[in-house]
Amino acid sequence: MKRTQRLFTAALLSLAAVTAYAQTELQTYVTRCQNELGFTAADVKAMNCNDGPNFATNSRSPVNDYVVHKRVNQNVDMVAACRWGNGNFFAYNNTKFVSIELLIHNRANGGTCFFAAKDIGSDPFKPVSTAIVSPTNFGPIHPNANDFWLTPTNLNGKLMYSSASPGNLDFQEKLQCVRCHSQGPYIASERIAPALANMGLLNDGHHTASDFAAPNHYFVVGSNAPDRPNDGTHPFKNWNNLISTHNQPPAVACSTGCHARARVIEPETGPPTYVPIGDLTPPNDRSAGVLPSIYTDILGLDFCCMPPEADDSHWHWVNVDEPVSDSAEVETFTASKKFPVVSGYCSVPGYLEASALETYTTFRSDEIASLPNKLRSFNLRDGLVCLNADQPGGARCYDHQVAYRCPGPPGDPFGPETRWTPYYNKDTSNTDDGDHEERSKAWTQARAFCGNKDPVAMRAQVLFSGVPMYQANAPADRLAQLTPTGLVCRNADQGSGQSCSSYTVRYRECSFDRTLAKLKNAWTMVPTFGDRYLTTTNNVDGAETRAQANNYQYPSQDWFIEPVSGGTTYRLADVWSGKYLTASSNADQAVVQVKNSDLSQMRQQWYKESVNGSSTEVRFRNVGTGRYLTVGNYTGSDPYFAPIYSQTLNTTWASQRWFIQ
Repeated sequence: MKRTQRLFTAALLSLAAVTAYAQTELQTYVTRCQNELGFTAADVKAMNCNDGPNFATNSRSPVNDYVVHKRVNQNVDMVAACRWGNGNFFAYNNTKFVSIELLIHNRANGGTCFFAAKDIGSDPFKPVSTAIVSPTNFGPIHPNANDFWLTPTNLNGKLMYSSASPGNLDFQEKLQCVRCHSQGPYIASERIAPALANMGLLNDGHHTASDFAAPNHYFVVGSNAPDRPNDGTHPFKNWNNLISTHNQPPAVACSTGCHARARVIEPETGPPTYVPIGDLTPPNDRSAGVLPSIYTDILGLDFCCMPPEADDSHWHWVNVDEPVSDSAEVETFTASKKFPVVSGYCSVPGYLEASALETYTTFRSDEIASLPNKLRSFNLRDGLVCLNADQPGGARCYDHQVAYRCPGPPGDPFGPETRWTPYYNKDTSNTDDGDHEERSKAWTQARAFCGNKDPVAMRAQVLFSGVPMYQANAPADRLAQLTPTGLVCRNADQGSGQSCSSYTVRYRECSFDRTLAKLKNAWTMVPTFGDRYLTTTNNVDGAETRAQANNYQYPSQDWFIEPVSGGTTYRLADVWSGKYLTASSNADQAVVQVKNSDLSQMRQQWYKESVNGSSTEVRFRNVGTGRYLTVGNYTGSDPYFAPIYSQTLNTTWASQRWFIQ
């Protein structure tokens, strides 16, 4: 009898344990998200809607929308849109939001999880506040994730209103997120694109195509796809199919997505008429757009910032690299050409515009280059230092003053200067060794101005007889390269235990009279020799060129391909040295060098001959020698540093074929 009682008691305890630790539907989904996206609950940071920028307002309606972002880990981002805050526009004094939507996305493998907050008042434990409860918080203390977020079943079944059905202003359809997020995780409308760019989420390497045969394609965790686990019971099981439906050829474009809904009426006479349909609006306020159509963004009255061919389009920000992946942050034009948004609109950039992520402050290569003095340091990490000894021709440093930007979103666009400290001028002497405006001299004052928070950006202006003339914003770090063609920051240059910021960049004032590219040789010999690029070994006149492994940190692997005026030949200029690819002599197997520009030198000109009709696979035939740019045999001791020759054509040699990338 006693043994039976013990067994019965043990069974009850076991059942109680199973009941206590049984996962809810939401928790099961979050666990799957963590496994498929690759993050832990400890990786998730606290989020508050008031910490993000206000990206949409409308004084005639309740629209008052914010977006907030946290980096979960190197590959995973968490982004929330908080809609219809109850505070004053731009004041960041909201206490609640009508709607909060969140996604977690892995930019490397394409996986995405979607969440939507419960309506206010629908759950006694859901807080009426701007704090966002972590979707991984399933602890016993309320509010937890179960209190805050809809279950996948409820999210899949929730309805929204849309004007997508002409003549039916109260048209309802399911909220299913991918009906709008069909082209990728982020919808880049004109009003939110600058904020997404500041967060490094535009052109950041995430796969936006929905070809489920492609590697790392965009997909929804929990939904069926040919290469995903078949889960016929999950509420999101059809979401990948919805993505695919919106991406069938020939309509694979932004215009098939929710943001881009618009239609064209072509009358028998007169120009086509664009009719804006598809703006998502609430049923009781048609002036309060939740999501604008393509008509609003591109064909609207201001003709502003979203036409894809415009140099200043908000779509053109790029965030290619992360400083944790290879101990450097590399945002160069040739590295970014993997994105169609760059290679499609720009041939050679005129200047670079860049921003350290989450600083809301851009700096420009042309403005920094136009400062009248050569500066020993000019960045947020060090401040500004100008030494007389560095100035050419015995010139002296001008007087400079610096200001710092406080952290946080931009706030009222009519008063953005409130985020900047006053200008500080800590060195006014004209008899010392230069001008010293190091960070340490004004940092305490700047932090006090910013409410004891570290500033996130710096700018400087030059004084002429006390009058400010030149002004430029500074990068956050010590940069190894800042040119119109790219930015490179190396962690090793930042000091012990320090690393580079992540940067987002945009290429401006593009020209099309030449091409900027890398030249990859077609010859490979696995496993020791492959992916070799034309590289300049030194920046002196007569330096050799070699075939070396790809390294986007090397501007010596970037080449301007310049057509010679009035002819069919080209010159190839190395970006690093500014010198031109030249056959050293007329002999067969002559070494190829880089030399100072000489338009009369025929050995400095090349014919570009297509291989099998391709525009990107070519041979380069030297005008002066008649021979071809060739990768020579490498030595056994160094297969990664092969010589470059001007050599007689052999059509069977892959070493004479080059890919223009």
